[in-house]
Amino acid sequence: MKRKLEMDDIRIGMYITILKGKTDERMVPGPNGPKFRVRERDHYNGKVLEVLCVEMPYIAVRVHDRMGTREDTIDLRQVQILALTLAYVHALLPNLEIKIESFWDEIADNSLKEADTNIAEIFKDL
Repeated sequence: MKRKLEMDDIRIGMYITILKGKTDERMVPGPNGPKFRVRERDHYNGKVLEVLCVEMPYIAVRVHDRMGTREDTIDLRQVQILALTLAYVHALLPNLEIKIESFWDEIADNSLKEADTNIAEIFKDL
């Protein structure tokens, strides 16, 4: 699975974090005239976020950190999302009971095996 996620890749039960958050863009006065300043406003970068509900373009997440948990919402149009590995989640929160997402359990592997066999048969005479 790819690590940087698009809006449609996000499912309930995933552990994600913010790669790039909402930005605040403004003109500020500087010594040599006005200057354009871009500042990132999010504070969830690198935090463990568990997806609770998906209602595009918003997701409800449970924020896990050393202080406890809290729920929040994220507008996916304004952020870049990164999928977290279980090793990362466990390193930050060793006492967290990690829930394994069951999405991939529902997909049958035999379809891929059959496809490989058919492809081999198609190209065997070339």
